[in-house]
Amino acid sequence: MEPFGEQILIGSCPRCKTLIVGRAEQTHFAGFEGEEENSWADVVRIYPHPPKVFSSYRIPRVVSDSLSEADKALQAGALLATCVMFGRALEAVCRDVLEPRSEEKEGAPPKTKHIMLAAGIKQLRERQFIDDRLFDWSQQLHGFRNLSAHPDEEFSVSREDAEDLQAFVYAIVEYIYDLTDRYEEFKARLEKRSKRPSSKQEFIELFPLSTSKI
Repeated sequence: MEPFGEQILIGSCPRCKTLIVGRAEQTHFAGFEGEEENSWADVVRIYPHPPKVFSSYRIPRVVSDSLSEADKALQAGALLATCVMFGRALEAVCRDVLEPRSEEKEGAPPKTKHIMLAAGIKQLRERQFIDDRLFDWSQQLHGFRNLSAHPDEEFSVSREDAEDLQAFVYAIVEYIYDLTDRYEEFKARLEKRSKRPSSKQEFIELFPLSTSKI
């Protein structure tokens, strides 16, 4: 049986003095399979939980701010507030993706009615921005958001539920923004590659002065 070890390290942030907890797994064990000394993997922060980082520049600030507020609420154990902020983030995604960005005609009254979460989730699936599984996750998030926002004494949210909802909304945002951007970049690379000379003859036709060097 292979040995296993881990360390839990506790410290404080040098700037704000907040408690920080890290975890490291042992990678080598002295006296096992010829190892002369113990060694450890890099320490990974586990508290406060590191915030999720997305790569897309298209994510609206209202979405990012809502997710950040939800993360702070989750870390503090304010689970009802966490669900409300997740719903706010998803509703902002719906408005960003579904509402037209065309400028208002001159003299026309400004648009004041925005799409709401329930209708937005439905349209995301109908217009194929999300698949059936993401739609189901969105429905669950919508339900928790509604129950959290209203004073129902019988409703409560467990930390496990809140963490699952966090994973769901992260997956939806990543799917709509990050993965879409990455796929478009991937297709652009393939298209660019397909236009390159595919044989020596094509290269000669494109660069006849270089034939003597081939």
